[in-house]
Amino acid sequence: MSDYKGGEFGAIGGDNDQNLQGSGGVSGTGFENWTVFTQSIEGMWTRKYVFNTTPTYVDGVPSGSPTMSYSYLDVNCTVTTRQELISASYASGFAQNLGLGYKTDSTVGGWGMSGLFFTSALGMTRNLTIAGDEATYCTQNFNTLASRSPGIYVANGNFDTSGNFGGTFFTDVIMPASNQCDDFKVSLVVV
Repeated sequence: MSDYKGGEFGAIGGDNDQNLQGSGGVSGTGFENWTVFTQSIEGMWTRKYVFNTTPTYVDGVPSGSPTMSYSYLDVNCTVTTRQELISASYASGFAQNLGLGYKTDSTVGGWGMSGLFFTSALGMTRNLTIAGDEATYCTQNFNTLASRSPGIYVANGNFDTSGNFGGTFFTDVIMPASNQCDDFKVSLVVV
């Protein structure tokens, strides 16, 4: 049986074990001071309509029926962030994206006429505490407008599908949420 020498780069085994390096202190899980940050967001929406109040004229006679100018969603949100300082025994820092779920009356995964959204996984970071870190808490309830659609809203139409939900949700809901709690981290959100 021959001893493998690891080829030209001396990767493993045999006489080349001097190339191996330890990964650092593996028993470095003593108690340390950690800064743990979490964030969540949830809410609901309902579709609203804006009518054009200028009468429609047919053969010079004004019609009493206004036309629909556009529709939008009135979105009510609650955003919460918390940063706490703890003493714990962890091997390393940690980060987890905030996951979102939503339910809607749309059959094609769009916004539809009404719906709700919720945090399916907390957004979280954990780092060693540094000078200036402090415990914080913020929760804010706010309303924002989302998903403006021109003319008459057509349920499950081209303007309202699962294909455009994520981008519109990020722009119209997540970005305004970052103005509600100063430490809300947009970079932790996955839509």
